[in-house]
Amino acid sequence: MATMSITGRIKKVETGIRPFDIGRDLRPVADLISRSFASELDHRGTAALREMRLMGYIGSLLKILNRSTGEFDDLFSGFVWVHQNKVVGNVTVQRADSIGRRWHIANVAVSPAFRGQGIASKLVQQATGYIARERGEWVSLQVHGNNHIAMSLYDKLGFENLGGMVTLRLAKVPKEQAETQAPDNILTTFGASQWHSLYELANSQSYLHTQWWRGLHRSNFHVTIEEQIAEWFWQIVGRQRVERRCIRQGRKFDAAMILSAQRWNGIHKLDLWTRPNQYGRHEETLIQWALAELQEYPRFPIEIKLSTEYPVAIETFQRYDFVEHDSLLTMRKSI
Repeated sequence: MATMSITGRIKKVETGIRPFDIGRDLRPVADLISRSFASELDHRGTAALREMRLMGYIGSLLKILNRSTGEFDDLFSGFVWVHQNKVVGNVTVQRADSIGRRWHIANVAVSPAFRGQGIASKLVQQATGYIARERGEWVSLQVHGNNHIAMSLYDKLGFENLGGMVTLRLAKVPKEQAETQAPDNILTTFGASQWHSLYELANSQSYLHTQWWRGLHRSNFHVTIEEQIAEWFWQIVGRQRVERRCIRQGRKFDAAMILSAQRWNGIHKLDLWTRPNQYGRHEETLIQWALAELQEYPRFPIEIKLSTEYPVAIETFQRYDFVEHDSLLTMRKSI
């Protein structure tokens, strides 16, 4: 900490690491994250940063409220690196369970002009030290697979790669070939109300990386009445249609796919689940069905996210000319 005299007054000039201060750091951290991850933010990330900036206008009030309730401790806990009072680095630290055994590190960001000075390493070490003092046992984080500098840093700090999700993309809907038509007799249409069966199927694919970073929740599969109405409305006006197909034995799904097909603009989205003992049996059938369905839609790109622990599906989609667009990996460390 240094001080300097300005017009007869002593003003503190901060340089170094300090805890995140909800009263003054919300807006500068939001700006830092926006600059650091500009090419990676989706609409949800952009919306979250917009909310952070708005909350920054009442940061002083939030700080007073937090002193008595601690309501924002898990949401905004962490550390910042400041250079002459300007925030140039950040790390967010959050509990991942109610007992504080597992923790998450997120938003590790350093201003471009200050990279290569070891700031990110010091921030992460400060975060893991804090977790250790809080008696945490494990810490996990996520990193994009093409961010080799960050992955190398985390590896040096003792994190291990658990795998993650790969985003595959097809540049445009291909013209259907007769031999790629899926056999309709083994596919069954299912509705949003059958989410319990889909949730059970998804749980059977218990990937290691999802156990360590925001695992499966019923709310991710339960389609509310409001969501069903919105789905119906967009179908009626012609913007989007959601199709669901499964391969089943009795009440249990062996495999399922959801297709969100767009008419106005955007990217056609696919979601795929398969019971592990059925890997390699149904992927091609479901891909063929999706491609056949999309013949009636604009030739927008098609996108799907698959776990690195499901290589047979990745290889099958690649045979249909899907290519890797991005990957998001989970890493963990024992404290």
